[in-house]
Amino acid sequence: MNWSRKLANNLAVRIHSANPHHSVSLPVQSYAIETIIVSTIITSVALLIGLLLEQALEVLSIIIVFPLLRFITGGRHFSSPTACIATTVIGFNVVPILAQYVHSTTAILILTIGSLLLCIIYAPQGNRAIVKQHQIIKLAGGAIIAVNFIVMSPVLAIAFFLQAVTLIQFRKGG
Repeated sequence: MNWSRKLANNLAVRIHSANPHHSVSLPVQSYAIETIIVSTIITSVALLIGLLLEQALEVLSIIIVFPLLRFITGGRHFSSPTACIATTVIGFNVVPILAQYVHSTTAILILTIGSLLLCIIYAPQGNRAIVKQHQIIKLAGGAIIAVNFIVMSPVLAIAFFLQAVTLIQFRKGG
């Protein structure tokens, strides 16, 4: 069992024992607490590094749009919360640095169109609703990405593209 799940389980057991008649089950409570722990660490550390690198506003925008798109479309997950935290914090702070080198409208359009195509082809991933809702999920994810056709932000273009790449499911053994 990983450290975040162990911590979440301990907290959930304490909360549950304080109110054993609560309607939320222990596994659901534990999962919610683990999500809050990991999300809080990612947000805090990414923003702190963003402040140190003088790119906190860009990091904050990524902290908003990346998880929003991911929540709707799904995507691959790391097996370890530590790998997730490290990769996400690094990614959220590398994106604004890379965006400084994206000066052309064409590059922003290519990244945004690429994200849109990946979303249309591969979304949703993971346990996302029933088959009838797949088109709605594709449409909602596409609408979020399409906002960048108006904003034309290199930061958003790169963030959307990275999230869209996590939608690609590679076959095992091939």
